[in-house]
Amino acid sequence: MQVIPDRYTVDIDSWKTNGYLIFREVFSRSQVDTINAFMNRVWDHSALTNSAVTLDAFLDSSRYQRMLFSEASDETRFHPYKLNDLYLESEEIRSFVLAKDLRKVFSQLLNGEALVCNSLNLGFGAQQCDHIDTLYTLPRVKNKLVVSWIALDEVDESNGPVKYFPGSHKIPPYYFSNGKMDAIDSEMHHFQTYIEDELQKLGIIPKRFFAQPGDVLIWHGQLVHGGSRILNTNKQRRSIVTHYFRKKDYKYHFWRIKESENGGYYYNRKHPKVESSEH
Repeated sequence: MQVIPDRYTVDIDSWKTNGYLIFREVFSRSQVDTINAFMNRVWDHSALTNSAVTLDAFLDSSRYQRMLFSEASDETRFHPYKLNDLYLESEEIRSFVLAKDLRKVFSQLLNGEALVCNSLNLGFGAQQCDHIDTLYTLPRVKNKLVVSWIALDEVDESNGPVKYFPGSHKIPPYYFSNGKMDAIDSEMHHFQTYIEDELQKLGIIPKRFFAQPGDVLIWHGQLVHGGSRILNTNKQRRSIVTHYFRKKDYKYHFWRIKESENGGYYYNRKHPKVESSEH
């Protein structure tokens, strides 16, 4: 799938300075329409038969719950949600997030072939607080995580655009009480204070990503970002978020690496568990 014209080049200097890249009109409207039509079939339960796919539902309220997608009610579709790791079940999604010329970009940024390690399909803005992705998706090798955010709808100030902080990837990592970078829920308030202080010291002001369907925002795994507040709750903001490690860092047998039909690699792992204690 050729998606990035030759005029799109990787500005390594900008990447090192700012920690993000923007590519406009990467996917055509017809390609976006095809993915949106596929997602409609997913929600109609005509394109997905594996009951292990999970859904984080009602992200905007105290009703939040992780559940099996096969058990989700129609109501969940009309509230902010994250559909987890659909790439594990869908070649359509894999072909989209592993498009040939996107892989070339990721390979330059990672200094090696990219490996999809998780994906999120969203129907609305997640309104997530400011964070960095290595809190939850930590690469084996430092700084070898990149993230793509693909717009499937028009994004303006009304439907919760992504908010990001240029240059924040250079803030020294925060280490929790166990000496690791992985998030400890009970200590997240310390992380938030640290990040807020560092952003203020550096004078970093957030930007928002206003997009058209097919635009792509790529960011460094250490870049601080979050979700803006949704002003129009009736306006969708469909998107796909994908995290990529560097393939050569995961050669061990328990990393079940597979190749997509149209090229590119993904981690063929188990779906997230649904814990009975979640609420």
